[in-house]
Amino acid sequence: MSFEEKSRLPEPVSRLGRLARGVLGALGPTERSILTREGFIYFIVSLLLLIAGLIQQVNLILLVFTLAAGPFLASIFGGRSMLRRLSVMRRVPSYVFSGDPLVLDYALENGRRWSAALALFIEDSLIPVDRSVSGSATLTPRVFFARIPGRERARQQWQCPSPKRGRYQFRDLDVGTRSPFGIVEHRVVIALPDQIVVYPRIGQLTRRWFLLQRQATENRRGQRHDRSAQQMEYHGLRDYRSGDSPRWIHWRTSARRGELMVKEFEEQNEQDLAILVDPWLPRTKAAPEQREALELAVSFAATVCLETCRHQGRRLLLGWTGPAPGVRHGPASVKLLHELLEQLAILRPTSEGGLAELLDLLPPVVLREAILIIIATRPVNLLEEAERSSRLSGTAARSLMGRVLVVNATSSELASLFQPAEATTRNLLQHRLSSAIQERLSTQEQRRRGSASEEGSAEIRAQAAPPPQGEPGP
Repeated sequence: MSFEEKSRLPEPVSRLGRLARGVLGALGPTERSILTREGFIYFIVSLLLLIAGLIQQVNLILLVFTLAAGPFLASIFGGRSMLRRLSVMRRVPSYVFSGDPLVLDYALENGRRWSAALALFIEDSLIPVDRSVSGSATLTPRVFFARIPGRERARQQWQCPSPKRGRYQFRDLDVGTRSPFGIVEHRVVIALPDQIVVYPRIGQLTRRWFLLQRQATENRRGQRHDRSAQQMEYHGLRDYRSGDSPRWIHWRTSARRGELMVKEFEEQNEQDLAILVDPWLPRTKAAPEQREALELAVSFAATVCLETCRHQGRRLLLGWTGPAPGVRHGPASVKLLHELLEQLAILRPTSEGGLAELLDLLPPVVLREAILIIIATRPVNLLEEAERSSRLSGTAARSLMGRVLVVNATSSELASLFQPAEATTRNLLQHRLSSAIQERLSTQEQRRRGSASEEGSAEIRAQAAPPPQGEPGP
């Protein structure tokens, strides 16, 4: 955005319009000049020289004052001209995980042909939209450009650890200089609105979490009835059996082997997952330990969402309590993951609402088949909440108990399921991605070896079979 764009507005014709523009410019000026600390000392010394010369009537002192006033005037007019015909740009990531490095890229272009821009700096401010999140703070990025030649562009990066979760917005950006002598500082305010979402911090799930999830899957009382080929994993080939679907016949292998061979699928033993977050905090006098437990609960929910979206074929639901409880759900994917992480980033603590109202919003298939993970910051009596719900009857509530895992973030129970990660989320995601790729490659290699061994054993059995009657043996 160019500084000169502010002066390209059509000039008002009437005197009233010019007067209104002057008043608005006086109330909210976009350019200002202030004395630096060195400039203030320089001004006091010059003023003392002037007073001494006038009192003592010494022309030499007045001459020294006149020479001292030259740099002062040069700083006023020269620094102001240094900010002409400049363009500034800010590049901001759309999201970042809390605790990861936040990198902001600033570019400053000098539109003048011959003269260079000297000693320029950019000051920015990143403020949280909602200050109810514990630990949210304002950031003030600042970058310095020593020299930008004419018709060239310079770039500088500013980096710091990301703040706490939430949505942050950028205020007006200041571009200034103290050139040429550092006596007067000139600033220009540029409106560059932008936003960034800081996702919750991602941690690591322990073995106990996966064990509890496996037990909840094994203890479910109903089987899913919507299994399809997309929810089954290709395992290998086998002989055709009566009742097999003709769609799964592998015709190329069948033609080579001379007998019908069908594809064999392994049904994935994974169930839909529903994560219900109860971000309760007392209305007044919330202890720091309670606020820290809430942030830990949100981080745990974000980690579970990330881990679940790594596996396709599952459906994931995120619900939260409050005065207006809400639900977001869909097939596990990258798009859904970003939606859930953004919702967790802006999740506010509440002292109203309960799980009964949230259970009434859940789809029937979730209440009937999915595993429910309830993450709360207070003790939860699930039987009472189920009785208060209008969607759950006595039989439905009892069938739900075997598929519910209640985690109280204020107790030590969460520490056995979740550990905050020491490394950055970027390295953690790369590690998980590489581990998933290696696991997939090893699985494919084992299946390829298994298929090769099956074909080899079939050939050995064919060679070892006795010849038909009437034909000589080898």
